[in-house]
Amino acid sequence: MWKSILSAMVVLILVGIVVITNFTNIGDEQLNPNVIDVTEDTSVDGVGITAPNIEQLEVGDQAPSFRLADLTGSEVEAFNVEQDYVLLNFWATWCKPCLKEMPDMQTFEDENKDSIKVIAVNTTNRETSIDKVETFVDEGDFQFTILLDEEDIVYEHYSIIGMPTSFIIRTSDQKIMKRINGAMTLEQMEDHLKELQS
Repeated sequence: MWKSILSAMVVLILVGIVVITNFTNIGDEQLNPNVIDVTEDTSVDGVGITAPNIEQLEVGDQAPSFRLADLTGSEVEAFNVEQDYVLLNFWATWCKPCLKEMPDMQTFEDENKDSIKVIAVNTTNRETSIDKVETFVDEGDFQFTILLDEEDIVYEHYSIIGMPTSFIIRTSDQKIMKRINGAMTLEQMEDHLKELQS
């Protein structure tokens, strides 16, 4: 009788191992551990989402150079500007905190146009259409530079996880002076610039 019970237990254990290894992902190494789809996630209002093991660009790092098309189709070299600093912002039309901070970014550039250039990179690959981006920009009458990252190339080079994410970059050497995960107010933008200029 004990032999029968022992045999049944061994069979159950073996069946359990077969089920776990073939029908679950327990023990599997994740192929893309840093890929997190936060499309239209409103539970993270104004907060950056960061995977635990991603290597993010930080203060002191060199900002990667890039060229992208603007809404007219013209290619723009991101750091080919006269100003001392660039505020580089990553955004999307479905990101409510992104949309909320954009009027403040326009005011910020208007009030500091000799010191800083605002460049907003739309993560176009995550949009439903470019028309939606154009409509939002037209309705908001935004005059700062809007670039379209249609293949997520710049998005990935800048290790963006949550949006909005912004960088303040010194144009003379493309050094990252600030990284801001989440939305900013006009006052916060002004404070960041004043700190850099002091």
